[in-house]
Amino acid sequence: MARSGDAAVLDSLRTPAVAPRSGHWSWPQYLALIGVPVLFWEAWTIVAWATGHPHEVTQFQTSGSTDWIAAHILEGLSVAVAIPVMIHVGREVIQERRLTFDAMFCIAAATMCWSDVGVNFFEPTFLFSSNFVNLNNMCGHMPLVVNPDCGRVPDPFLFLFPLEAFGLLGIAIVAERPIRWVRTRWPGISTAKLLLLLVLSGLVIDLALEPVCISLGLWSYTAPSWLSLNVGTGLRFAYPEALAGALFFSLPAAVRVFRDDSGRTLVERNLEHYSPRRQRVIIFLALYAVMQFIVWIPASVPDFAYGPYQSAWPKIPAYLLNDVCNAPGVTGTRYGTCPGDPGFRLPGRHSLPGHSP
Repeated sequence: MARSGDAAVLDSLRTPAVAPRSGHWSWPQYLALIGVPVLFWEAWTIVAWATGHPHEVTQFQTSGSTDWIAAHILEGLSVAVAIPVMIHVGREVIQERRLTFDAMFCIAAATMCWSDVGVNFFEPTFLFSSNFVNLNNMCGHMPLVVNPDCGRVPDPFLFLFPLEAFGLLGIAIVAERPIRWVRTRWPGISTAKLLLLLVLSGLVIDLALEPVCISLGLWSYTAPSWLSLNVGTGLRFAYPEALAGALFFSLPAAVRVFRDDSGRTLVERNLEHYSPRRQRVIIFLALYAVMQFIVWIPASVPDFAYGPYQSAWPKIPAYLLNDVCNAPGVTGTRYGTCPGDPGFRLPGRHSLPGHSP
């Protein structure tokens, strides 16, 4: 019986790499190929957003409130975590006089910024507080976006950018030592079990972070009431997001931690017949594809799945709702009725109920 694709990937993480004949493709090349059109899609989005007058969402900010203070404390923590990682990467680049693996890891992870609220691609399912330092979201400028008002949710770049660009590498660096210890203590342990251990660690991080932040009004999900936990007035933590968060925190670490007997990660293998410059291009594009896979599949698919089955939205604080749609107590928004309302219909891509097409 043929082995599944996942099993083959796990086996490749353990099996020593064998130099292929020239022209033979493996994981890095295929991932790099997948990354090229996605990179084009992202570049289009960023250029369209940058030329579309980016602006801060400030209408409903509550300056000086507990929610506002909590948002800025979280931003400070995100920056504080990023600084030592930045120093580590900078030293490596200076010492080796080249773009190191960790530097490419950080750049690839930073590209997640265009999809920070990509979960709202089809319809509103997630809300960020405008009390963060923010800009209007890039999602509204994505080609083929179904939600015509996707860009209305603020993007807390001072929190998310340091977390994605440097925090994920920091988690990977911290995870490396205990993984080595486990391998030394139990030499026969499989890669699948080690990966499960990483995912469980990611789950702990997510459960320690998200419910607390949601209860402080920093963000919220609009999942069906039967699929979510109420952690405050109008604030919900969607159960599937625990797994999504676990994978978001653990899979980037797995890419860096798991290496073959030659010390190469999954995205560095079987590239010996390329020049060093071409190797770096392929490795970066492969890393980019991995990061985009993580942010669009395990981190977003749960929202896409339960989006059409939302129950009626509760009354949501204005600094979280930001006129995304007509929730209880709010009318006249551009988007119109919120998902979950009996009268909800997806607005057309080029026409919103609240303004002329």
